[in-house]
Amino acid sequence: MLPAKLELFISLAGSISLLLWGSYMLRAAVEKAYSDKIGSFICSVAGSRLKSFLCGLASAFALQSATAAVLLTASFITAGLLSLTIAVVVIIGADVGSALVIRVLFLDWPFLAPLLLFTGLCFHRFARTWRHQQLGRILIGLGLMLLSIQLIRQVVSPVASEPISENILALLESASWIALILAMLVTWVSHSSVAIVLIIASMADVGLLQPPLFVAAVVGANIGSGLIALFLVSRRHIETYSAVLANFIMRLALGILVWVLSFLIIRYVNYFGDSGGIQVINIHIAFNLVLAIFFVPLNNLVAGFSKGLLASGQSQDIARALQTPGSSLDPVLISNPALAISCARREAFRLADNTETLFSQALEMFEVSDRLVIDNFTASDKEINARNKAIQRYLSEVRRHIHKKETHNSVDEQNLDEILRFSATLENIGDVVSYNLARLAIKRLDRGIGFTPEGQKELTLIHGEVLKLIQIEITNFASEAKMQEKARTKFINSIIKLGQESINNHRLRLSQRKSKSIGTSSIHQDAVRDLLQVVSYISNIRHS
Repeated sequence: MLPAKLELFISLAGSISLLLWGSYMLRAAVEKAYSDKIGSFICSVAGSRLKSFLCGLASAFALQSATAAVLLTASFITAGLLSLTIAVVVIIGADVGSALVIRVLFLDWPFLAPLLLFTGLCFHRFARTWRHQQLGRILIGLGLMLLSIQLIRQVVSPVASEPISENILALLESASWIALILAMLVTWVSHSSVAIVLIIASMADVGLLQPPLFVAAVVGANIGSGLIALFLVSRRHIETYSAVLANFIMRLALGILVWVLSFLIIRYVNYFGDSGGIQVINIHIAFNLVLAIFFVPLNNLVAGFSKGLLASGQSQDIARALQTPGSSLDPVLISNPALAISCARREAFRLADNTETLFSQALEMFEVSDRLVIDNFTASDKEINARNKAIQRYLSEVRRHIHKKETHNSVDEQNLDEILRFSATLENIGDVVSYNLARLAIKRLDRGIGFTPEGQKELTLIHGEVLKLIQIEITNFASEAKMQEKARTKFINSIIKLGQESINNHRLRLSQRKSKSIGTSSIHQDAVRDLLQVVSYISNIRHS
């Protein structure tokens, strides 16, 4: 028999875990099934401040998460589909939408949780389409969240009257900043402000948290929700990171102001609702509404300020990012797009040499007898990744300078896009070798098996043809005289046909029960598919 206090702690931890799991399950299902539609909605509707705000609100309501909406918005900034100033307004709207979601989830309808769980299970079990299955997961996630809130209320009710709890809570009330920081960190770690505010509301509803504590905790959760995206979005794209930084700056500034004035909120807390839980929810909604009222009209100022903070250290960041052996990328020339693009093209040739060398030796991994040799062999892919990363970062800054000009040269931008596509394709080819083919080589080594002479001959033939295709694409990139598209397509189709014939021949050998073919069956077919994946990457390149 467990001690009563330990049993209580385990029950509380389990209830909170159920809430977090329900939140993750719901969000993941919505993102998988509907993120493309929500993304299209954001891009098509966002425009004016009001439309952008409502668009963000609706997207967060649909995704059940402000963080998910912020990350989706950030991806559209990176893709050039949304401007920074508009994105800031969309993010503010998403924060308000997320707050309204919490109000709906906190409704005290005991029958709703089991109904949602049962309906969701039926959808997931009997659905005939993938999207309907995800709808079932959404309903199950909602049901789990509502059920967990009921459990949290039941578990924490006895805790409120415990002497130890009263002493701890009294200590926290005398230093409410501890509750603020704790709520901020827990929100950041859990990646779900919705779940954390619901937990705070549930504890306040049964009297475990009093106004001085839950006001500080709500402020901390709001600051923490702005902190989440800062660690999930790459700093390489200054516009994208500026958007999430602006969100954090706004939430931090308002959070500090609310905490300083929290004595007024505590004094008039009854105006926010009849129970502690409703008061927490309404304070949270009010926080985000005030954020919207104050900062939506100042979106240009906030966006410019956050971008300026990042730009101040940008030159040093760029110089560090471009530090690759023998790099041709010159940070000084970024402001001169024509010369900078020429530098990037030379660096792309270096990258092409690295990738061609790596790929030309790829089949040698299937002949070694030491796993360490395979690991050392693929180490050169790190340089390929570093060069591509440097090129991508360099050209993103060049593009920014191109757009600064009132009449920018479209040819420069076409050349820039061609280099970006070529560079990214080369990195993908390197990844196929260092991850996919290397994994297969290790599997072959661990099993102590080898290819049949026929299988080895087929792989060598396909590999040689793909290598020729890579060399042709490098020549196309370097030369004004491109290979004719018709001839290029014909060559690509011939390689694909070779791959399909190899797989069919291997299956024929399997049917004849050749023991060596049986042993290498999955390895041979996967290796052919990986080589054809390289062909697929190259076929998607479009030269300017």
